[in-house]
Amino acid sequence: MGLGRARAWWRYLRDYGERSRIVYPWELPSIMRKHILTGAMGSLYFVLLSGIYLVTFGNALGLEHYQWALLSAACSLVLLLQLLSAYLVSRIGARKRLWFAASLSSRLLRGSAIGAAFLLSARAPGAARWALIGLVILANAFDAVCAPPWLSWLADIIPAEDHGRFIGRRSAWIALANLVVILPLGLMLDNVAADAKLPALMVVFAFGFAVGVLDLVIHRTIPEPPMVVPPRRRFWREVAVPLLDRSFRPWLVFNAAWTFSMTLGGALAAVYFVESLGIRRNLLGGGVVLIMLPLVGGLVTAPMAGSMVDRYGVKRVLTWGHRFWATLPLIWFVATPPNALVLLGVAMMLYGETALPHLREWLVRARTSA
Repeated sequence: MGLGRARAWWRYLRDYGERSRIVYPWELPSIMRKHILTGAMGSLYFVLLSGIYLVTFGNALGLEHYQWALLSAACSLVLLLQLLSAYLVSRIGARKRLWFAASLSSRLLRGSAIGAAFLLSARAPGAARWALIGLVILANAFDAVCAPPWLSWLADIIPAEDHGRFIGRRSAWIALANLVVILPLGLMLDNVAADAKLPALMVVFAFGFAVGVLDLVIHRTIPEPPMVVPPRRRFWREVAVPLLDRSFRPWLVFNAAWTFSMTLGGALAAVYFVESLGIRRNLLGGGVVLIMLPLVGGLVTAPMAGSMVDRYGVKRVLTWGHRFWATLPLIWFVATPPNALVLLGVAMMLYGETALPHLREWLVRARTSA
């Protein structure tokens, strides 16, 4: 009886919300609310299990700079798996199942990376460091697989005319969720004794992991519209389609350069902020400056950015916004531990202004390429 019940539960979980179906207009408000809720939860998961918290944890384990560089470089290279993921989506004609399997694998691997490193840290610190590096790379590989199906799914289900309003509301709730969670957790971590820092970080990671799993459970209830399956082509011919599209090629070049710099430079910058600029001694301030202010900057400038996009177009606003944003790392060169939070706060607040136009263009390009 117990085995039969277990099999029934497994079939239920396996098939739950899997079938593609028509999405009716009256369902859109509920779908948008779920996307906003899961967006806030997913943001919290990534914030709490990466960034300054993961860097603080890794440095406590003794990770050296070359190991951080190796981790960052490998995580940049696994982004190539997005090509395979997009190809699989076009072949199977569905996105939700692939996205869920990859997302669940990624979150289990990331949680396992932190748990294994913590358990090995006392007896085998060297093995703990390499376990963290190896499993985080695998987790990032599955994260790369997640991106194409999720983006295609989102672009199909949110009407194009609602993109701007939807992104603005979603960003606002993500900022609020981060504020509500990061402030008390940062305060807790700053006030625990030095010998209790690692166990306190494990509490933060466990909370973030639980939020991430709940995010997947709720996300799974969002329906997937039927997908138009393109004609079958060989893998390399499929990859060549956007490369041969002259109007789409500049977007690919931009995203390749932007993603590589953000993945590699961003990870090493986090190590620099935490260690050289002393953020590890003030995780509350670091969380506010490095996580909250970019979100707040995007929200504060959203009305202005929206009007500029309507007046001048997304391309022009993004071009000048990113030219300005690319100069902001120069502030890091004059930052010192006493003034780090102030100068980094200015840079991160200004950085946030480019986020909303970029995300809007991202959705438009996804719909166009689909």
